[in-house]
Amino acid sequence: MRLAFLIQRRNYYRLLGPVVERALARGWDTECWEAGEEALKGRPAREQREALPAFRQGQPRRREYAGEGGLNRLLAEAGPDVVVTLRPPVAVGSESRVRWLGLQYTLDIGGMVDPAGRTPFDAIGVHTEHWRARAADSLRILEFNRARSTGRAPVPVDDGAVAATMRRRASVVGFPEMDQFHAVDPVAVRRRLGLDPARPVVVYCPFPFLSNPRTFWVRHVYGARRLHQRLLTGAGAGRRYANHVAGGWDDRGVVNAVRAFCDANGAALVVKARPKDPVPGYLAARAERVLYEQTDYPATILELMSVASLCLHFFSTVAYEAAYAGVPSICVTAEADDLGFPPIWREWFLSAAPGSSFGFPGVTYPLSVREMVEDFPRRRLADFPLEPAARAHYLEKFVGFDDGKASDRLLDLAASLKEGGPR
Repeated sequence: MRLAFLIQRRNYYRLLGPVVERALARGWDTECWEAGEEALKGRPAREQREALPAFRQGQPRRREYAGEGGLNRLLAEAGPDVVVTLRPPVAVGSESRVRWLGLQYTLDIGGMVDPAGRTPFDAIGVHTEHWRARAADSLRILEFNRARSTGRAPVPVDDGAVAATMRRRASVVGFPEMDQFHAVDPVAVRRRLGLDPARPVVVYCPFPFLSNPRTFWVRHVYGARRLHQRLLTGAGAGRRYANHVAGGWDDRGVVNAVRAFCDANGAALVVKARPKDPVPGYLAARAERVLYEQTDYPATILELMSVASLCLHFFSTVAYEAAYAGVPSICVTAEADDLGFPPIWREWFLSAAPGSSFGFPGVTYPLSVREMVEDFPRRRLADFPLEPAARAHYLEKFVGFDDGKASDRLLDLAASLKEGGPR
C-alpha cells in the first residue's frame, strides 16, 4: 500500500501524525508531502519547532512541493494509491488515478463538499454522527465567511444533496489526533517542564486577541489598559461598559483571577499559547511556564492535558482534547456581540448553551468574564468535576471513540479505497 499525506501546514502533523505512525507500523510505503510555500501566521521565531515529528515506527519519506504544479508532479512521479488530506485537493489533473481520502477537523467538515453536495473525495473520515449530520450547517458557516470576505451573497446550500453525499462517502472513524494521547508519559512531561510531581496543573489558553474580531469591546475594554478604558468608555456608546471598567472585568482581571485560583488550590499555572497570538507580558509574569508549540507530534497540547487538572479557554476546540484526556475545562464567555461572533456562528457551534461543545455540565463549564473576576478566585478544583457519564456522552457526540484506534479506522478506509470502494 502506497500512502501519501498532504501536509499543507506544518501543524497538520498534530492531526495526521498518529495516522502516519500507524501506517508505518503496518509496513506501508508512507510519504509526507509538505507545502514549501507555507504562509506563517505568527512570528517566525515562535513558529519554529524544537524538532521534527518524533515517529516511533520509523520515518516516512518527506517530499516538498510548491503550488498546484508541484503537487501534480508529485502525484505523477510517486503514484500513491491514496492521498490523505485535511483540505480538498486543488486543480489536480483529471488523468490522475489516485484516490483521495479526506479527514475532518471539527467545523472544516463543511469544506469537504460544495453547496451542491459535490465532493472531490472518494471517502471522508468524520469524527461522529453528530458532525456528519452537521455537514451542511458547517458548510453554511464557511460559505458565510467566504461571502463576507469577497462582498458577495452566500451561495445557498442544498441540505439534501450534502446529506446524500455524506451518507455515501463519509465514515465515522473518530478523532485520530487523540490516539497519540495514549503514548504520552505524564511523568516525563512533568520532569521536562520542571513541574512538581504532586502539584496540580491548570492549563490556560489565552484570549486570542489577534484572531478574534476586533470589536469595540475587544480593543477598548477587554484588552485595553485602565487609562485607555476610561477615556473610551466615558462618553458615547462606550458608556455601557463603565461597569466593566469599574469591576475590572477585562483580560488582566481574568489573568489575576486565574492566578489567585491557582494559589488557593496549590496549582501551577501553565500557559499554552499559539504563535499568532503572543502572550502579553502581564500573563507571562503570572505563569510558571509559557509554552508555544514545541512539537506537532507529539502535540504539545495533549502532553499538557496528560498532567492537567483543569483547562481554561475561550471557545477553543481544546475543549475536545481536554475531554478526551479526562480533564474538565472552563469556557470563559462574554456577550456574543462583544466577541463579534456572527449569529450563524452562535447558532450551534460557538455556543455555551447546555449540551453544546462549550456548555456541557460535567465536562466543560461556561463562566462569564464577570464570574471569573468576582467568583473564580474563591472556587476549588472540586467545583469543576469531570463526570464519567457526561464525558462518555460528550465524546460520543463530538469526539468519537476513546480507544486510541481512530487512525486504524481511517487506514482501513484507505485500504478499502485501493480495493475499489467507496465512491
